[in-house]
Amino acid sequence: MVVTLAGADSPSEHLQLAAFTAMAAVVFIWLGRRQRRTGRSLVAPNETMRAGDRLIQPPPPSRGHRTAGCVWIGVGSIFVLPAVFNVVAGIRQLIG
Repeated sequence: MVVTLAGADSPSEHLQLAAFTAMAAVVFIWLGRRQRRTGRSLVAPNETMRAGDRLIQPPPPSRGHRTAGCVWIGVGSIFVLPAVFNVVAGIRQLIG
């Protein structure tokens, strides 16, 4: 908590940090859930590509991509805790 609060001096800075970390958490969790659900890469999950005069099917879902999705969810979960700490710190500074 000390590292999270070290750069913020005012309630508005705490709330800005909370908003930023909450947005990062939402993005990483969304990407992780999407990758875990589809089992495909985040770059081109379900696109059929055209090469010359024929279509190339996307690769089948893989266990490695699903595992990577779980890792992205974990990374997003790490961002939730600083968001909560910054909201609490901002509210505490506003109240007293």
